[in-house]
Amino acid sequence: MGDDYTPGISGAQVMHQYRFQTHGPEETGLLAHKLAAQLLPGDILAMSGNLASGKTTFTQGLTAFFEIKEYALSPTFTYINEYHGEKQDIIHIDAYRLNSGEELISMGIWEYFESGAIVIIEWADIVAGAIPEDAFGLSFRAVIGAENSRDILIHSPRALEISL
Repeated sequence: MGDDYTPGISGAQVMHQYRFQTHGPEETGLLAHKLAAQLLPGDILAMSGNLASGKTTFTQGLTAFFEIKEYALSPTFTYINEYHGEKQDIIHIDAYRLNSGEELISMGIWEYFESGAIVIIEWADIVAGAIPEDAFGLSFRAVIGAENSRDILIHSPRALEISL
């Protein structure tokens, strides 16, 4: 499965691009905090990357920012985890075992998109047909030869003030 899915690139949506390299789970979580501070209710984060590339660690950073008490685990077998915070809900979807965007649509994804929750979709490249063009695109890659380092590319539908 590829890890270069970027929503909005083929459509009319203008995307802003940000590239980072993190050097461990703590830095990946810090980057997630900095992005979370700029997210709005209803934002969709379409994540792609190989196994163990940092997607779930990033999600854990997002849920920590929103003071969600539950520990975020990848919902590989349940497909969807709902996290309820005092100020923001997060819907965490793992599309690894799906075959297409149609399967995600049949699971009722549009209800989540319209709920005001921040929706995180791991393995977004598999279900690209169900993801709106104005979603954030996040690509994760392990850095070869640098244990725990990750290259993270963020495509955003709006300008961000973000740095490490």
